Amino acid sequence: MSERLADVEARRASVQELEAVTDVMRSLAAMRLQQALGTLAGTRAYAEVIAGALAQAAALLDDAPVQWPTDGQHGHSALVLFAPEHGFIGAFAERLVDAALAAPDGCALWVVGLCGAALLEERGRPPKWSTAMATNTDGVTATARRIADALYRAAAEGRLGRVELLYGRTDAGAPPEPVRRPLLPLGLPQDGARPVPPLINMPPRELTARLVDEYVFALLADAAMESFAAENAARLSTMMTARHNIETTLDGLTATARHLRQEQVTNELIELVSGAEAMG
Repeated sequence: MSERLADVEARRASVQELEAVTDVMRSLAAMRLQQALGTLAGTRAYAEVIAGALAQAAALLDDAPVQWPTDGQHGHSALVLFAPEHGFIGAFAERLVDAALAAPDGCALWVVGLCGAALLEERGRPPKWSTAMATNTDGVTATARRIADALYRAAAEGRLGRVELLYGRTDAGAPPEPVRRPLLPLGLPQDGARPVPPLINMPPRELTARLVDEYVFALLADAAMESFAAENAARLSTMMTARHNIETTLDGLTATARHLRQEQVTNELIELVSGAEAMG
């Protein structure tokens, strides 16, 4: 009996340690999710500002619009998958990978996030290009810049045509859902209001080309921040479920330990009474 009680107590102590680790991961995921949700407003506003400036600059062009640097009609199509960098996110990564694998065989898969790249390797369709996903909001800009540089090089060499983005999106911390959006050919924003032409200090085509670069980067940064928020929303949901399961397990172990202690006390009393009767 004492050995069984010791085993239950040891298991209960291990589960309590797991509970502490889960609480730390849950708190960290919640903090990063709030940071990402707070930063998303800025990335969206930045993209809108660039879109507005690009619409005004594009209106100054009299001939064909500037492309970045492909018209989408040449080269192979590609899908840029923004996947989680780390685990403990439930089935969210598998859902993203399943959506990516629905792309035609001729579509090149570009992956941001080591977890997604590993899953694609396991499924027998390794990515054409991959890089690590940002692990904090400060790293999103550098991640988006790496993707933009790689896409630009591939498009300039004629290896890319149409490009789509696939990433997770959470609504105020709710469980995330996969989202697809086109990136290339770039749908240049239209300036329907036709305001007074802006004052510029460089040729319209050069200005538009630079704004196109910045607009592509803004769209990638927005997708990366959405993905970072979604990853932490999925991790938070997973940790909350794990916390509930741990609490249920602890309640069961505590009840078992209490019952075993009571049995141990009862057996000791029976032994004492039996011993006293035998001596009497």
